[in-house]
This record gives sequence, C-alpha cells and structure tokens, in this order.
Amino acid sequence: MSFVAESAAWYLQPGRQLAEIDRLLARPDAPPLQAARLIERGRCLEALWQPQSALNAYTEADGLLGTSDTALRCRTRLGAAAIHYAHADYAAALQAWQQALPLAADDALAKSEALLGLGRICQALGGAEPALHYKAAALRAAGAAGAAGDSRVQAMIALNVVASLNALGRYDEMAVTLAEAAPQIAATPGRPFEAEWQVYASIVAQANNRLRDAGRCLDIALALADGANNHWVRAFALLQQGQLRTRLHDGRGALDALHAAREIGEPMGIAHTLMDIHGQLAKVNEAQGNLGDALEHCKLHHQYYRWTHDGLNRDALALLTATPAGERLAH
Repeated sequence: MSFVAESAAWYLQPGRQLAEIDRLLARPDAPPLQAARLIERGRCLEALWQPQSALNAYTEADGLLGTSDTALRCRTRLGAAAIHYAHADYAAALQAWQQALPLAADDALAKSEALLGLGRICQALGGAEPALHYKAAALRAAGAAGAAGDSRVQAMIALNVVASLNALGRYDEMAVTLAEAAPQIAATPGRPFEAEWQVYASIVAQANNRLRDAGRCLDIALALADGANNHWVRAFALLQQGQLRTRLHDGRGALDALHAAREIGEPMGIAHTLMDIHGQLAKVNEAQGNLGDALEHCKLHHQYYRWTHDGLNRDALALLTATPAGERLAH
C-alpha cells in the first residue's frame, strides 16, 4: 500500500487543509482512517511551522495503528524524523528514519524518503560521500515508484543530491544535476523548491567565478522565498549572499546579509544553518580586524556543532557513514 497525499494541499494551503482535516477528525471513523487524517494533520502543522503540535499528531496517529498498518506507521516515523532533523535533533531523526526503512519495504516512495533521510543525516555530520550513496539510492527508489511517484519527493531528493555534490566540491556534476532537476522543480505544484534551486545555481556560478550571475540567482531566490514565506531558504540564500559579498570585498554587505540570516535562523532553531552562519561571521569579522566579535562567533559556531552532535549513537552513526555498509543497505 502506498500512502501518497491526494493533493498538495498540505503544503500549498496548509491552513485551509488543516481546518478540513479537523472537521473530518470529528467523525467516529475506523482507527486507520483517523490515523491517516492525523498524519495529514501533522504535515499541515509542519508546513505551518508548529513542530511540537505536528509531532503530537504523529504520536497520536501511531497509537491508533496496529502492527499490520505498516504503511501508515512508516509515515508517522517519516513525519517525525523530518521535524527532528529540521531542529538538528539528529539522534532522534536517525532513529526514526532507521525505523521507517523496514516499514517501507513495499512502498517505493516511502523507501525513497527514508533513504533520503539517512543521507541527510550523513550529510549533516560531515559524511558527504556516504550521503551521496544513500541519496542516489533514494532517487532510484523514487523512480521505481513509477506512476505512484510524487514530483515533489523526486525534486526534493534531486536537490539533496546537489547538496552532497556541493559539499564534495563537484560543481560540474552539480550543474548537470540542477539541469536534470529543473523539469521536476517546474512540475511540482506550487514550485516550492524553485528558490532553493536558485541558491544552488548561485553556488555553481560562484565556483565558476561568474559572480554577477551568482548575485542574480540569489536575488531571484530571495524574492521567491519571500513570496512563498519560506524562511529557511531565505536564511540559506542570505548565508550565500554573505559569502558572495565577502568575495566581492564588501565587508559591510557581508555582515548585513549574515546578520539577517541569523535573525531568521535563531527563532526557527535551525542549528546546522546557524552553525554555518556563525562560522562565516567569524571569518568576516576576523578579516575586518574585529577580533572580539570573531571570537564570539567562533564560540557560537562550536556551540552549535556540539548541539548537533549531542546524543548520537556513535556505533549506529559509524555503521551509517561507512560507505560499503551504506551501499549494502541502500541496495
């Protein structure tokens, strides 16, 4: 059984969809149907950036399900994992994605999301090469979903492959993958990944010293992120803008962009992005001779690093990031 959303309403119109789901939840229907609605409720709440309420919905859904309801149980883990990951609780995210993978045995689309999640954990903790193996396996699984596939999931996976290639400095492959992903980005209802695509296009442009093109891509990304109310992508774009301004020897512009990124990231709790922001702020301040500020940002960079690594199961992580083991699991 494949659990694919009937529409894109949970991320295109989450408030309206949430109201409809709450109306349906008032009916005395069978537990699996109620659980499916609670999962949809969790997705809506996640889109509305109410993570704890979303986690509560997934937990409540899981409590209604029996051992035979594997597809829905898998979806509760996938939903919870995404929220834990967004808040850099990588230990909880890793556990949830590892639980989801065996439950997704008969659902290629869910399997692709679980494999992507394991790749994202590897990526976040510095294992870009094993991350790429998991994400490539996720792309294959999404392709195997065929007509049951979801352009949103395929576009999301493709951009995560791009992120791993970026971490490895393989910019020519990034450009190819971005070009291949463009039709999926365009086909996704609401085009939620277009702004992120533009940020990665700017990184490729910077790598090839096309700094004017990089600036244009970031301007487009920021405009799209504002229009879609996509706070994380706006923070990501501002981080890249700060790096671009640094290359252009515009220290004031770099600091303005990075502080704007920080102001977005702190209330969201996006620890990994904040770690990168403080790392870049430390470099810019050091270059300008502001050694006291540079030291403070360096301390915050390390604080966020410790936060993201806190509570991880080291044995599970070692197995996850070992490329041969990753290849075995991915296949």
